Amino acid sequence: MPKKPDHSPLLLLAASAILLCAGWLMAPFPFLIFLGLAPLFVLSDRTETDSPLLERMELVLLALGCSWVTYAVIREESIVGAIVASIVFTLAFVAHAWVWQSLGIRTGKLTLILFWLAIEYVVLKLTPETGIFLADALRLQGVWTRWTIHTGYLGGSLWILLVNWCWYQAFLQAKSIQWSWFAVGILLLFGPAWYSYVLTESPISRQVMNNAYGNQATQVDVAYLAHGELVVRTAAWLSTLILLFAFVKSQIKKK
Repeated sequence: MPKKPDHSPLLLLAASAILLCAGWLMAPFPFLIFLGLAPLFVLSDRTETDSPLLERMELVLLALGCSWVTYAVIREESIVGAIVASIVFTLAFVAHAWVWQSLGIRTGKLTLILFWLAIEYVVLKLTPETGIFLADALRLQGVWTRWTIHTGYLGGSLWILLVNWCWYQAFLQAKSIQWSWFAVGILLLFGPAWYSYVLTESPISRQVMNNAYGNQATQVDVAYLAHGELVVRTAAWLSTLILLFAFVKSQIKKK
């Protein structure tokens, strides 16, 4: 296995905050949002220290806080709500670190992706009108996301997370570039966009999702209601199973 590089936590924090903020600010071409979470994946690897779990997530919280506050400012939304959102989504990293400690390193970063999407589903169910989602970074690029007719609006969040995971594997996991992961990242980045250009349907918009999960479900297309937000709903169920299994495993270890 390639030796892991020793990245500076503060450098990772700065890189993630700058990339995520730029991704929100560059709404007409939000390419940098596909890079901004990769440094946070590295920060989530910091499970070997003796400090309490929550204390190891402060840099993740700071990066997400900068990101969500930037989004709130440019959208003229509540900054307090953005700060709360950064705390809530940091819980995905906390849950991932706990599961990693309970079940072992083989759980991988896919659990982090599942937990993030599960939290988006909870946010959607509780505050569909005011919640902040990764997919919102793509709101002005519907031509890239026509395929969301199959996944729901928050399929865009899964797309962003998966591409970031590939860059993490390709550039930040080892001291040399992992070209196989780089190739997968390129395919995941451009493949869905290319498929979107082939389709003729309109993408699922934020408003359509809000109507379905808010108080205006009768105004939503029946075909969308049949599947809804399939990606995050599935992630929520899988995350629940993973957390239950990790809890049982941790209790067995104590005995």
